[in-house]
Amino acid sequence: MPRLHDLRLLLRLNVTLMVGAATAFGFLLAVPLPFAGLVGQIGQAGPAGALAWVVAGAMLLAAACSAWNQVQERDIDALLPRTAGRPLPSGRMTPGAAVGIGVVSFAAALGCLHAASPVSGLQLALVGAGIAVAYNGVYTPLKRVTSFALLPGALVGAMPPLLGWMAAGGDPRDPVAILLYGVYVLWQVPHFWLRAQRERIHYVRAGLPVPPAQFAAARYDRLLRVWYHAYAVAVLMLPVFPLLHAPLLRAGVVLLGVALLAVSARMRRTSETPACGGGRLALRAADAAMPALMLLLLLDRMLPLF
Repeated sequence: MPRLHDLRLLLRLNVTLMVGAATAFGFLLAVPLPFAGLVGQIGQAGPAGALAWVVAGAMLLAAACSAWNQVQERDIDALLPRTAGRPLPSGRMTPGAAVGIGVVSFAAALGCLHAASPVSGLQLALVGAGIAVAYNGVYTPLKRVTSFALLPGALVGAMPPLLGWMAAGGDPRDPVAILLYGVYVLWQVPHFWLRAQRERIHYVRAGLPVPPAQFAAARYDRLLRVWYHAYAVAVLMLPVFPLLHAPLLRAGVVLLGVALLAVSARMRRTSETPACGGGRLALRAADAAMPALMLLLLLDRMLPLF
């Protein structure tokens, strides 16, 4: 019987919770719900029940993908200090057990996604299955082959808000949904590259062609700043669309975008590589800006309810 600690590592509980939060964010953007009485309505039909089902489905889907990913990459995980203590490379769990846990989580995820909406439940389940195929069947194998494997990975990793949006009855072709999806995609690239920079030596030893290890420092720095600028510009574009209404919150989103541009400019001005302080600041700024952006957008949607 796997220990709870090993299950937490296998299912990557911290990432799973982030996926749940991002899914709830997409849902509440489409159908803002008042906080009063929300908990008591979770088990009932209606928006609150749909929110609970889609969040549970997205989290279980993330857990399944994580379990299968760790089976696929257990040899690589054993070479990286950050992942060597996971249950598979350390020998505390067998690959068969991890695959089984992933299958159970995946089946439960599809059931929850199907239950999230009487209208689009089948579509949500099919999207969930597609996410697993793309993550474990395309992105994970490509990581061993190309330094740009993160591009398809980012397209999949940005899906949770869209799942929530669709479960609430939102059209995935809506310009608002497309714009928010783009912001999530653009955030994931510098987020991963800056994290990978801290373990560049270990990635080289593991034979993984991540950009910080594959490219010369100057070229990598230019590519990183292109992605970082694109992320900042996408944030600055949000107030241009009819997405924000409160002037103060609109100003807050603008300040977020300006702050991201300032961080990127500081890296360029001081000629710092991501291994130095500029890289650490850029990672913290990029990661902090995303939940701050989510909070500002939700506040703008929910203020009329109070």
